[in-house]
Amino acid sequence: MRKRILAGIFVLFLLLAMIVLHQTKAADEGGTLVLYDSARIGVVEKTIILDLKKGFNEVPLEEIEGLNIEEVTLRPLSGKVTVLGIISQAYPTKGVFEANIGKTVTIKLKSGETIAGKFLGYKDGKIAVQGDSYYLIEPEEVAYMKLAELGSKAKAQTYAIIQAEEDGKYKFKLIYRVQSIGWSSRYKLYLTNKALLFGYIVIDNPTNKTFEDFKVMLVSGEVNFYAPPQVVMERIYATAEKAVVGVPEQPQKIEAFYLYNLGMLSVNPFEKKMIPYITQETSFEREYLYESYPYGGSNEIYEIISFKTEKVLPAGIVEIYKEMNDTTVLIGEQKIDHTAKGDILRLKLGRDVDLKGKTEILEQRRESDSTYYKVRITIENFGDETKEVIVRHYKWSGKILSSTVEPIDETAHYVEFKISVKPGEKKEIVFDYRV
Repeated sequence: MRKRILAGIFVLFLLLAMIVLHQTKAADEGGTLVLYDSARIGVVEKTIILDLKKGFNEVPLEEIEGLNIEEVTLRPLSGKVTVLGIISQAYPTKGVFEANIGKTVTIKLKSGETIAGKFLGYKDGKIAVQGDSYYLIEPEEVAYMKLAELGSKAKAQTYAIIQAEEDGKYKFKLIYRVQSIGWSSRYKLYLTNKALLFGYIVIDNPTNKTFEDFKVMLVSGEVNFYAPPQVVMERIYATAEKAVVGVPEQPQKIEAFYLYNLGMLSVNPFEKKMIPYITQETSFEREYLYESYPYGGSNEIYEIISFKTEKVLPAGIVEIYKEMNDTTVLIGEQKIDHTAKGDILRLKLGRDVDLKGKTEILEQRRESDSTYYKVRITIENFGDETKEVIVRHYKWSGKILSSTVEPIDETAHYVEFKISVKPGEKKEIVFDYRV
């Protein structure tokens, strides 16, 4: 086995000797960092300039060391140059054989003879040892070689092999992924006689990577990272070219995603930063929400507040505060889904003890390619005030056929009704749908 390893090493040295590799370093022109709220992944796209010599060039790519090279793209932006491959290799900071030069080694030959002495390196492809005499040993004759040093701890090196037709400076697009970095949204809602909403974008970089003066783009929506459409990424990068410094703009819709443009930004290693995104002061309505499901039963009715959004709100967490006796008190926290501009945002404040709700499945039958439901929802008010109740029934992908109360909203997943229930009153809604 050791013979094969040594023979392989000599073959590798011979091959490298046959090719002249010029080493060069990359110069940067800045770049774009795209972050996602559906996964802890950042995608970096940047232009680098390489000063190449004619022939084969070995180019270290220090900034992507330790990353998955199968997720790296290096694309030339001009002719006369070809990327032959990207290589990531673990190697000792001091090689095994280099570490043993001048050390005492023991070599056992296939003939049974053992040679001990000071390892001098290689001469004419042979192992040079100074023992009781001077030895030049053919690698094929070695059965076993005992070394004093194994070299120091290995580290990874990533580099590209590039062939250039002539000397010169060439531009390349470098695209790669960074795991664990991401973004999210956080909101703080203060209730007085009006609702005051503050929204923030939170960027979290727990890695040791630095992104200085990058154009930062945020993608909101479920992204399939197994095979992301290249056209989507190209449109994201094209949009980044128009980035400006300042408060994040309202998002653009690209394919099934929303794209937020933060402009130029620096994201430092192990850094988390919160950037103001939205401030909205608006009146709100106090309502009550009953949520109903196709399996029937009774559920709690919650007091809610609702208001119309002035901007697109990415999915995130809302902290709800209320002024009480000159003190700001946290009264709730809730996760919201992505909310479009102009939509009604409803937030739960707590359970209402005066309202009771019940869902009854009057009829359910299986048809050839669907299921038919007929539902009755009853809301009863045991309090002494009239209350506006939003009734939301989750019908999954069903379509409403008829109802005794006109729906105020219908989506692919649910239908909403709004009824006013006086003290001591009981109201019913009967509707049917097919899934």
